[in-house]
Amino acid sequence: MGRTDPPTKGRADKQTADNRDPRQSGTALANYSYTTSCERHCGWGGARNRADRASDHLTDEQVRALLDAAAYAISTGRTFQRHWTIHYGKAGIEAENGARFVSKVLALASKQAKREDGVLTALWVRERASDKGEHVHILMHLPAGMRLHGRTRRWIEAAGGKWQHGVSRITIVGGVLPKIEAENGDRHTRNASQVVRYLLKASSNDTGQRLDLTRSGMGGRIIGKRCGWTQNIGAKARGEG
Repeated sequence: MGRTDPPTKGRADKQTADNRDPRQSGTALANYSYTTSCERHCGWGGARNRADRASDHLTDEQVRALLDAAAYAISTGRTFQRHWTIHYGKAGIEAENGARFVSKVLALASKQAKREDGVLTALWVRERASDKGEHVHILMHLPAGMRLHGRTRRWIEAAGGKWQHGVSRITIVGGVLPKIEAENGDRHTRNASQVVRYLLKASSNDTGQRLDLTRSGMGGRIIGKRCGWTQNIGAKARGEG
């Protein structure tokens, strides 16, 4: 039915704005539709974020929130450059601690970005696969020149994980890092938009059909918060909260 792998390029752990309405930006990411129930009930917080709540896929509310956050990031010049996959189950993190682990890792990445006079912009989705266990996909926009090689292992261990081969993989989204940092052009935007849609494979099959996703229904049972984003691309930052 089309591409089955995330459209990113690179090798594991090696790093080689305008203010338009994101829904009118013309990117593949922005061209999505809402369901009627989502239009009426979209929101974030409350029971949906209980640490003990189990879910099998992204809800329509979560899908919409992820797309809105991603579209805002891209439309304001913070196009995602890295796709970081962490198999935290393989690193010894228990299912109920998955969201906490992700938050710790992102806090460490954010701290490093600030040291380099920049800001981390990110969104993430947790999944469980029968052959891979629990893992998280993280899309990040980092300050130009910031490198991750040699740091990801320290962050994972500092967040409570045990390092071993296959725990962490970082790919560069859409090309060679110095070039995409310098240009941030239409080709990079298209690649970033496609990898955002790849993360939505954790949505239900019904949602996947409505959004014409190449993959869906692959979220798996997750305990606690399934997805999130940095505050700088959330509803409040967009003037909606």
